[in-house]
Parts: sequence; C-alpha cells; structure tokens
Amino acid sequence: VYNIISPSKNGGSLQETVTIDNQKNTAVINIHSGSCSSTTIFDYKHGYIASRLLSRRACYILKMDHKAIPALDKLKRYIYEKQAMKNMYSDKYFWVKYSPLQSLILDIDWFLIGSPIRHLCSHVPLYKGEVVEKISEYQ
Repeated sequence: VYNIISPSKNGGSLQETVTIDNQKNTAVINIHSGSCSSTTIFDYKHGYIASRLLSRRACYILKMDHKAIPALDKLKRYIYEKQAMKNMYSDKYFWVKYSPLQSLILDIDWFLIGSPIRHLCSHVPLYKGEVVEKISEYQ
C-alpha cells in the first residue's frame, strides 16, 4: 500500500492510496478528494480497467491496452521511486469514448471481466470504453 499526497488545482491537497496485489495481479487506486473521489482497478489478469466515481452512480470499464498502460511491476517501481505523477501523467495521453452498455448486455460476463471489477461495478450502470484514434470525429 502506497500513499501519495500531492497538491490539487484548488490549492488543497489530493490523497491517493495505491494498493498493489501481486497474487491477484491488480492495482487499486483510491483518490480521496471529496465529491470527486474515485476508485480505479487495473486488473492485469483479466485485462480490464474500471473506474467508479463516487459522486456518480456509474462504472466505466475499458479493455486494457498494454502498450499504453504501464505493466504492474513498472507501476510499482514508479510509485516506490516517488515518480508516479511525473512518469504516469506524461504527454502520452489517449482519448477514450464511453458508451452505456445496452440492455442486451445486462447479464455481463463477470467471469471474463474478473471479480475485483465485479465487486466495484456490479450494482451501478456500466459504460464501455473504447480508445478513439481520431479526436476530431467526436468534437
């Protein structure tokens, strides 16, 4: 478990708690910031990322792109070296479009997604993410 405290845009501080579980091959990032608090799970075993904003009744799921997301051992090293913010939040951003999952997919295959994300997202509406190659198409 790692605690990271960094300055926020409004002059306060932002606290992140990162829990890395090597046996389950997951990283859980909790951001503690009042109404903007969130929980994000990186499930490397199943290849999905899920984020749940605590101020909204929704969960956002994205298939993991291993080229864009640091491997679990690199993530752990970045945090250990106290360079997480500088290395993870670089200029190598990518855009993601989220769409609500239709009623045909209400019975989501949680075995495919994995139990850590099921525990986070099973009782809220789900949104499926896809990486957008051309930003201008969606502006």
